[in-house]
Amino acid sequence: MTHSDTPTLEMGPIGQMMKDGCWDLHQAAESGIVAKKLISGELSKGDYATLVSQMYLFNRRLDEAVRAHRGSQPSLEALIDDEQLQTPYYEADLSDLGVDAGSLEAMPGTAEAIALVERVERENPANLLALHYVREGANNGNRFVARKLMQVWGQNDLKGMKHLDPYGEGQRPKWDAFKTTLNELPFSDDEKRSLVATGREMFKAVIAIHGDVERRSA
Repeated sequence: MTHSDTPTLEMGPIGQMMKDGCWDLHQAAESGIVAKKLISGELSKGDYATLVSQMYLFNRRLDEAVRAHRGSQPSLEALIDDEQLQTPYYEADLSDLGVDAGSLEAMPGTAEAIALVERVERENPANLLALHYVREGANNGNRFVARKLMQVWGQNDLKGMKHLDPYGEGQRPKWDAFKTTLNELPFSDDEKRSLVATGREMFKAVIAIHGDVERRSA
């Protein structure tokens, strides 16, 4: 995994390094058209279903990789329990949205995101943690997205949105516990740099998936 576009960072707790090292791409991801419409509740239900479908394919592959390597990678074992695996939440949402999960095909950005997972598996499976860190952290903001969509769509439940708020009121305690355990793990400086670089790749993958949804909508 290349570090060529990773900002120069001071060594410190890996959680803070991940946040600081990915901040520019985090902002870029949130400033895209699809993300803005999602956050404001203006994304159409059709575009939402497309986004959920593509993110399902990506997250399913990431879950498969985590399961395959969790037993041999101490950091994955320490941090990722089954509740954090996203596939069941996405499958429930697709069912609620009337989408046949078995009929889905990956769009170009999704195919590239899946290829990223497979590359990380080959080169350094411990870095699957960085991919998971980004999606797990996204749950903090996604809770508010779900509430906005519920309001705009006149819903009083999470039907079709479970992946946005999988833990309910347990979100903040779970994230705090995740970060505490993460920062206690004995990563070397090189491992920290590699995790940040991989986290940046994750943000780029999500941006690409959003771009596909935007182009299909247009």
